Amino acid sequence: MTESETYSLSQRAVAEFVGTFSIIFFGAGVVVIDFLTSPEVLEGGEYLAGGSLGLGALGWVGIALAHTAAGALPIYALGHVSGGHITPAVTVGFLALDRIDPRPAAVYVLARLAGGVAAGVTFVAVRGQEAVTVGAMGSTVPFPGVSQLQAVGNEALITFFLMVVAMAMAVDDRTPDQFAGLAIGLTVGMGIFATGNVTGASFDPARTLSPYVTTSLFGGPSVWHHTWIYVVGPCAGAVAGGVFYKYVALAPRELPVDASAAEAEPTGD
Repeated sequence: MTESETYSLSQRAVAEFVGTFSIIFFGAGVVVIDFLTSPEVLEGGEYLAGGSLGLGALGWVGIALAHTAAGALPIYALGHVSGGHITPAVTVGFLALDRIDPRPAAVYVLARLAGGVAAGVTFVAVRGQEAVTVGAMGSTVPFPGVSQLQAVGNEALITFFLMVVAMAMAVDDRTPDQFAGLAIGLTVGMGIFATGNVTGASFDPARTLSPYVTTSLFGGPSVWHHTWIYVVGPCAGAVAGGVFYKYVALAPRELPVDASAAEAEPTGD
């Protein structure tokens, strides 16, 4: 899952663009389809009223599986190009640990945001404007009764585990990287099962911001006041996960041998 220096920054940016395009078109797209087939919409309700997400034709199982596949497949296809960061939060985590330079980190983040918006616009073109006017393009918002602190905590917690897995795949030679896509995809899927009806399960600023932008472009409901939850939570969780893996799970440095202790040890005959 480590990016190759044989590829230019523009090539790596395109790989990240495609990665988020996949997550938004297939992942957020499935959220829209599920909601449009839910009882609340069939009775004239609205997406942002909450309560019926996951109760449509696809359900939480379908939503989780779609995000699992949408995140895993680009890693297998393009992870060797850019490292398959999957979310800007992971990029921020790697940046905090000096695993990526500031310039490519900024390019990766912008490429993912652009890929997400492009996917949203494409989905609206395919599915129709009700994808945003009714389905809000699968925007992630806290569910009714969930406080902002709870929402931030949930996003940070799941992204913590996502970053731990990303660190294992990207920087630890002991981990078989052929399982990178599956491991990361399953982490996302399990996170959706655990917190989908708490925050909508983003763990990814691009997964949140791209539907927000798309919804605004096509006259859907405005939910920008939730933005900070889905930026602060995932980025904080990613940094914490990276620091945890670096100081707890990576192999320790070789400790110097105490010469006096070595001399005192019996050598035997």
